Amino acid sequence: MSNIEAVARDICAKQLMRHGGCGAELAADVDRYWHCVAAELEAGLIDDTGIPVPKPGFDKGLEAYRDWCLRHPESKPDRTRLNGQV
Repeated sequence: MSNIEAVARDICAKQLMRHGGCGAELAADVDRYWHCVAAELEAGLIDDTGIPVPKPGFDKGLEAYRDWCLRHPESKPDRTRLNGQV
């Protein structure tokens, strides 16, 4: 696991726990969303605690996410698993 993945997973878990995530559901949600947090980290949109730096626009966040996905296709979630098809 890369350092950015570890940091992104930690931030993602903390953010999801604040909204009631726990247990297996939390783990599945972190697996699903950590790469979004990693993209924001790498683009400088959030700091290493998950705080926005400075408030970015939607387009900048979407651009960061798309760029991350292009460079890290292996980190994208398995769509069949996310749709309940195992």
